[in-house]
Amino acid sequence: MDSLDMITSDLFRYKGMNFPVKEKLRPKDIDALKDFEIHPTDVFIITFPKSGTVWMQQILSQIMEASHPGWAEDVTNRAQIPYLEGRTVDDPFRDRKEPRVVRTHLFPELLPHGVKEKQIKVVYVLRNPKDVLVSLYHFAHSWVLMDSPTSFEVFFKQFMDGKQFVGSWFAHVKQYVAAQEQLKIHIVRYEDMLKDLRGEVVKICAFLGEELTDEAIDRVVEASTFKSMKINPKANYKDLVETTVYTTATMRKGVAGDWKNHLTVSQNEYFEKVFREEMSEFPLISDIESLLQ
Repeated sequence: MDSLDMITSDLFRYKGMNFPVKEKLRPKDIDALKDFEIHPTDVFIITFPKSGTVWMQQILSQIMEASHPGWAEDVTNRAQIPYLEGRTVDDPFRDRKEPRVVRTHLFPELLPHGVKEKQIKVVYVLRNPKDVLVSLYHFAHSWVLMDSPTSFEVFFKQFMDGKQFVGSWFAHVKQYVAAQEQLKIHIVRYEDMLKDLRGEVVKICAFLGEELTDEAIDRVVEASTFKSMKINPKANYKDLVETTVYTTATMRKGVAGDWKNHLTVSQNEYFEKVFREEMSEFPLISDIESLLQ
C-alpha cells in the first residue's frame, strides 16, 4: 500500500476517484478498464453511490427480461448486471447474453473508451445529495470494505471534502451533466421515480428503444417497487449479508428526505451554501428548492 495515495485509512485516490483499499482493484486494474471491450448494444448504469443503483438494476433487469426472451439468468441482479470495478464478488468479464447491462461509479475520464466511441446508452441516476450522504453513512456501517464511521459529524465533513467512497458528489454530477455532449446519456432523478415510477419507466424504455406493452410496463413497475424488491432475493442483496460482504441489509427505506432526521441546522445551511457555489452553472440541477427539499 506504500505506493497508493491513501486519503483515509480505508480509501486510496487514483485519478481523482477514491477506491476501497480492501477491494482487489489497483491502479493498473483501473487503467485496464479503459480497454474493457464494449459491445454496441451494451447499456451502462452510472451513479454516484447510494443514488438508486440497486433500484435501476431492478428496473433494467425487468425491462430487458420483458423485451428479450431468454435474457434473464437464474442469478441475482448483481450477477446479471455486474459492477465494472468489482473484484470481490462481481465478475464483469464473464460471458453474458446481449444486450449486456453494466453498472459503474467511474468518473467519465475513467470509463472504457468504447462507451464514447460506440455511443452506447448510459442511464445516469441523480439523487438529492443530502439523502445520498445519509444513505452512504449507513452503508459504510454495513459494507466490510469500508471502515465504520466514527461519527456522523466526521463523515459529513469527509463527504463534503470529497474524502469518502468514490469522491466528490459535486464533481461526479457536474462531469456527467457536462458529458451529455459527448455521451449518450439519459438522466433520471430518484425523486421523480418515487413520484411517478411508471412514467419514468416509460421514458427509460423510449431511451433504450425497448417497446413494451402497457401490461408489460405494469409488470416492470410492480416488480420494481421498494416493497417488492425488499422481499425479492434477486434484488435485495440478502446473499451478500449471508456471505458477510455486508453486515446488515442494505435496502433501508427507499424514501426521499431522510436527511432531515440527520443533518443539523448548521450542517444543512453549510450544505446548501456549498451546493449553490458548486452547481450554480448547471441548470438541470441548480434548482435547489426542487432537488434539496
